[in-house]
Amino acid sequence: MDLQGIIDKLKAADQVPITNIKAQQLQYKDQLAEFETVNTKLLAVKNNALDLSLDTTFSARQISSSQPSVLTATVSVGASVGTSTVHVGRLAKQNSWQSSGVATADAVVGSGTGSFAYTVNGTQSSVAVSATTTLQQLSDAINDDVNNPGVTASVMDDGTGTATAFHLVLVSKNTGEANAVTIGTNDTNLTFTEVQGLNESLDAEVTVNGITYQRATNTISDIVSGVTLNLESAPGDSTIKITSDTGSVKDKIVAMIDAYNAATKEIADNSKYDPETKVAGSLSGLSLFRSMTSQLNQTLLTSITGLGGAYSNMTDIGLSFNRDGTASIDETVLATALENNPEDVQHLLVGDTAKGIDGVATLLNAQLRDITKPTQGVIANEKDRVDQTIQRLDDQIETMTTRLNNKYDLLTKQFVQLDTLLSNLKSQGDFLTTQIASLTASKN
Repeated sequence: MDLQGIIDKLKAADQVPITNIKAQQLQYKDQLAEFETVNTKLLAVKNNALDLSLDTTFSARQISSSQPSVLTATVSVGASVGTSTVHVGRLAKQNSWQSSGVATADAVVGSGTGSFAYTVNGTQSSVAVSATTTLQQLSDAINDDVNNPGVTASVMDDGTGTATAFHLVLVSKNTGEANAVTIGTNDTNLTFTEVQGLNESLDAEVTVNGITYQRATNTISDIVSGVTLNLESAPGDSTIKITSDTGSVKDKIVAMIDAYNAATKEIADNSKYDPETKVAGSLSGLSLFRSMTSQLNQTLLTSITGLGGAYSNMTDIGLSFNRDGTASIDETVLATALENNPEDVQHLLVGDTAKGIDGVATLLNAQLRDITKPTQGVIANEKDRVDQTIQRLDDQIETMTTRLNNKYDLLTKQFVQLDTLLSNLKSQGDFLTTQIASLTASKN
């Protein structure tokens, strides 16, 4: 008898319930993966709703310059909307000095043991010189000076090819009168002449709305509140215009609706059951997610009463719903609303704190926070429930497998004993057959 074959077939039959439980586990694990996907897509909706629930989002500004070649500008959130005329009279410059000339860069310029001292913005530093210090060595010493307060030294060849063609040039690293270079102790045989800064101011001069200002830099952020002016050329005139950045707000609203559609489509696609293939989506049978979609839909369509503005519902600014449950936003209607009544759009989405009214985006953000929060959130609780089910099935599989293994360990021993018994019976039968045959032969 094929005893091992019999055992294997019996065991395979007993394994069917365990196999079915493992198949259930795979379905639950698919659900967990889908929960994560839905949660991620809902978080994208929440992040957009959060942006649109903040007043600062609607305080975004954009700025333009009528003459970018004269000046450019940047603007911060909340800057006052308006127009300013700007005249750039003078750019801020770096102070520069040039020494008397020598024949080569390696020509000795030290007049003896001493120092070369220089001051910038009230800070003085000095480098040592000796009777053998060359022009190049003096330049290197200034640049390598760890206490250098803001001077760059270089050796310049004026190209004349004469015995005085090489000069030491000192240039302040920063612009403005405050950063001008002053030469103090000079134990060299060089004489210095101020080049840029002689008989001229190193500060920028700019006139804004008829008032003139001097600044040490060409990047000015303390004249027009919330605006940084970047002076490019002088003299020249430009007009800067600050407007509300309605374009960025429109993009955020469109992004929120797109994210909403992506999330609800994910839920819908995975909640279907195909009767022909008899294949169900990972969320099929879970009414929680269908009701979640319905609740989000209702929030988007909520009418906000008491605002007193032009809009009380998202449909007023271009929102509509399609037959398949997806949402659409008419960008032309939305752009017009933002252009004509930006504050009313803000109140519709943010709400009015003074009146204790929450806007659509504020409500949607709060709703999605409860759904997506990592602990005690709606989806988190569903994940915990499925995790517990998977663990219970794991325990069940382990118990059934142990019981099955014990059963077949015993059955294998019994089959071994049966095999031994059958072998003995066969041997006895063979012996008896031989004896009977022998007796029969003797009788004959």
